[in-house]
Amino acid sequence: MRIPQPDSLDEYYLALAPIVATTSWLPNPTVVAKLGRSIFPTCRYKAKHPRLSSILENVSVVGMYDDNVTPEWAVFWAHGLMGTRPKGWTIAHVWSASEDISAYTHLANLAMVREPLASLTDKDGPLTGYLRWHAWSVYHWKPANQADLAKPTGYDALVWRYLDAVDDPKALIRQRFAVSDNQRTRILQPIMDRLKML
Repeated sequence: MRIPQPDSLDEYYLALAPIVATTSWLPNPTVVAKLGRSIFPTCRYKAKHPRLSSILENVSVVGMYDDNVTPEWAVFWAHGLMGTRPKGWTIAHVWSASEDISAYTHLANLAMVREPLASLTDKDGPLTGYLRWHAWSVYHWKPANQADLAKPTGYDALVWRYLDAVDDPKALIRQRFAVSDNQRTRILQPIMDRLKML
């Protein structure tokens, strides 16, 4: 007997979307609006671009190749959250735009999702349409090269939850840089200073 092929889960997605909405934490719309851009000049490393190596544009360093650390920092630092990501959570990318510096750590492109739901909500998972429509309708943002979106079935019934708003997210990010002496911050600080990102 052959190993059975996985059954389609399409009929269950409409039931799973409310679970994702009510158990995830999304960036606060006020914080997203105050920052208005990607938090860090980073994108996902690849084999030919090792982690913590420089992103070059012509001959200038414009960013750093990284893993999921800077997207996590973006969510936590911009909202004044302390500590590291507790077990059971993942930081999901709403769009699969890992090579786009303007999207990789943009808060509108990030969500803190329970780990068991990660494959449904990250990059091109079957529930990303709900998160993408949310980002477009609430944050008024999508990556520049993305096509127009359609509202998914059942979207209006979803209840999303948000991290708390903060008065000055840029100041919080500057404070975290001031007390974080590690390889990433030492690479990023001069780049961000030159780009006037802080």
